[in-house]
Amino acid sequence: MKLLYAANILFMCGGLLALWMRRENLFAAAAGCLASLAGCVCLLIPVTGIFFGPAAPVSSKMLPFSFDLLSAIFLLPVVMVAIPAALHSLGYLKGHDSNGKGGVYWFFFNMTLASMTLVTLTPNPLFFLVAWEMMGLMSFALVAFEYKSAETMRAARTYLYACHAGAAFLILLIVLLDGEPLSGAMGLAVFFLGLAGFGLKIGLFPLHVWLPEAHPAAPAPVSALMSGAMLNLGFYGLMRLVIQPSGPLEVYAWSFLVLGAFGSVGGILFAAGQDNLKRLLAYSSIENMGVISLGLGLGFLGGAAGDVIIATLGFSGAILHLFNHAALKGGLFLCAGSVYKAADTLRMDQLGGLLKRMPWTGTLFTLFSLSISALPPFNGFLGEFLIYLAAFTGIATATGSMFAASLRSPEAADAKSEKPGMVLAIGIFAVLCLAIALWSPAVCRNASPLIHYFTELPPEDINSQLLTVSTYLHKLGIFSCLMLVLFGLAALLRAFLSRGREERTGRTWDCGYAAPGARMEYTGSAFIQPTVDFFSFLLHSVKRVRKPEKLFPEEASLEVETPDGAGRFLWDPLFRLAGKISDKVRILQSGYLHLYILVMIVALILMLVWGFAFHPETSAPGATEDNGYLEVQTAQAGGGRP
Repeated sequence: MKLLYAANILFMCGGLLALWMRRENLFAAAAGCLASLAGCVCLLIPVTGIFFGPAAPVSSKMLPFSFDLLSAIFLLPVVMVAIPAALHSLGYLKGHDSNGKGGVYWFFFNMTLASMTLVTLTPNPLFFLVAWEMMGLMSFALVAFEYKSAETMRAARTYLYACHAGAAFLILLIVLLDGEPLSGAMGLAVFFLGLAGFGLKIGLFPLHVWLPEAHPAAPAPVSALMSGAMLNLGFYGLMRLVIQPSGPLEVYAWSFLVLGAFGSVGGILFAAGQDNLKRLLAYSSIENMGVISLGLGLGFLGGAAGDVIIATLGFSGAILHLFNHAALKGGLFLCAGSVYKAADTLRMDQLGGLLKRMPWTGTLFTLFSLSISALPPFNGFLGEFLIYLAAFTGIATATGSMFAASLRSPEAADAKSEKPGMVLAIGIFAVLCLAIALWSPAVCRNASPLIHYFTELPPEDINSQLLTVSTYLHKLGIFSCLMLVLFGLAALLRAFLSRGREERTGRTWDCGYAAPGARMEYTGSAFIQPTVDFFSFLLHSVKRVRKPEKLFPEEASLEVETPDGAGRFLWDPLFRLAGKISDKVRILQSGYLHLYILVMIVALILMLVWGFAFHPETSAPGATEDNGYLEVQTAQAGGGRP
C-alpha cells in the first residue's frame, strides 16, 4: 500500500511543482514528466505483483482504500498508457508551451493520473464519487488545453456536460444504495442508473456524445490516456459498485450485449465516414468499448446459464481486449499526434506520402491499424478471437490515405521529419503489444477468481477451461511472434539486397496521362464512399461536391462530413430542452440573499427527512475491509464464494 501512496504523492507533488515553475518551460517539463514516470513505476510494482505474482490484496486502516485483483486489472492500462504518453508530451508540447502553458499541462496531466489511481483504490461509494468527479475536472482542463479555439472550448464543454450528467446518475445511484445492495425493482433501478452514469464515461452507444468531440480537440497524449485507460474505468465502476453476483445476471448480460452490438457496429460505421484522423480513432474507441461490452455480456450470459465455457471465454476475452485496446489505441493516438506536429493537419484527404518523411511512425501506425482490426498474427486478434469464439459456442483505410500515395497538399509536402523522442514513445506501445501477445495466457489464467466471483460457477471448472484457453493462446502467441520475426527478416533482407544499388525512378503505366499526380489517386473519402452511400439512411452524411466542368476539367472536389447520429437525434434536442429549462429557472438567481437562504433551508429539511425516513443500518458496500474482492484470491484456492 505504501507504493500506491507514494505514486499519488509523486503525481500531485510533480504537478504542483510544474505549475509553480511554469515560467521555466524546461524545468516544468522535467518536473512533470519525471514525476509521472516515477509514479507509474511505483504503481507498476504492486500491479504486476498482484496480477502476475504472489502478492495478496491489501487495504488501508487509516483511509477508505483497498487494492485487489479488480483494481490491478484496471490500473495496469493506466500505467501502460501513461508512461509513453508522458514521454510523447515532451515533443508534442514544443511550440505549445509559451506563457506557462507547459507547466499548466503537466499539472493537470499528473492530477489526472492521481485521480484515475484513486478511482481504482476507493471502494467506498462516497469517496469513489469524489475521485470520479476529480478525474472529470482534471481531464476537462486537458481537453481545453487550446482554450483560445472556439471549437476546442465547445468540445470541452460537451465533455464537461457529459461528466456532470454521469455524476448526477451516480449520485442517485448512491442514494438508492443507501448502505446495502438492493434486489428486485430497486436493484434494477440501481443497475440502469449505473449503466447510464458509467456508460457516459465508457462511451457506450448512444451515450458517446463527448467522444468524437473531445478527442480531436485534446492534445494527442491526452487522447491516448483517455481512450486507452480512462474509458475502461467506467466498466470498473460498474463491476465495483453496481453489479452483484446474486443479481439478475440475465439482465446484465443482455444489457451489455445490446449496447455492445450497437456500439461495435455503429462506432465502425461512423468511423468510416470521417476525414479527421483523431475523430476516426474516437469512433474506433466506441467500437472497441462495444467489443469489450460484448465480452462481458457473454460472460454474464454464461454465468446465468451455468455454461462455464461461454462465461470463461467471454470474461477472458473482455479482459484481454482491455489491455490490447490500451496499447493499440494509445499507440495510434500518439502516431496521430506525430502526424499533426509534422504536417499541422489531421485531415487525411490532405495528407499522403508521409512514409518517406516519417518511416518509423508510418510503419508503427500500419502495424497498430492491422492489429486493432483484429487481423492475425497481431495481438488485437487474440482478445477478439476469444469473444467471437464465445459467441460461436453459444480501421485500416487511414494508413494508405496518409502514409502511402503521393503528396496531396502543401501541408504534406512541407511535413517535418519525425522526432526521435516521439518515435520512442510510440515504440513502447509496439513492445507492449508484443508483450501482451506473449503474456495473454497468464492474463487469462489470473482472471479465474474474478469469473468465479461474478458467476458463482465452480472454480475448478473455470480453471480447467482457462487452462484450455491458455493453451490455445500460447500457440497463437508463438505463431504471431514467428510471423512478426519472418516479416522483420524479410524487411532486413530487402534492405540488405538494396545496399550499394542505384535507385532509379521511372514512369509507370498511366492510362495515357503523361504526368500522373495526386489528383488521380483515391483518397480515404473516395475509397469508403460506396459504404457511406449504402448506409446513408443511418449516417446522413453531408456532401459538398464540385463537379468537373468542360472537356478537360481543371478542378473538381468532393468533401463528405458525417455528423454524429446520436448527437443529432438525441443529444442536441436534449441540450436545447435543458437550455430552455435553465432559462425558466433563472429567476432563482435573483441576487436576493434571503431567497438563497430559503433554498438552502428547504434543501436541508428535505435531506433530514430523507435521513430519518430511510436511515441505513449497515455501512456502504466496500467501505470495510470485508470486501468481496479482497478475498478473491482466497476463493480460488479454497473453492468457496468470496
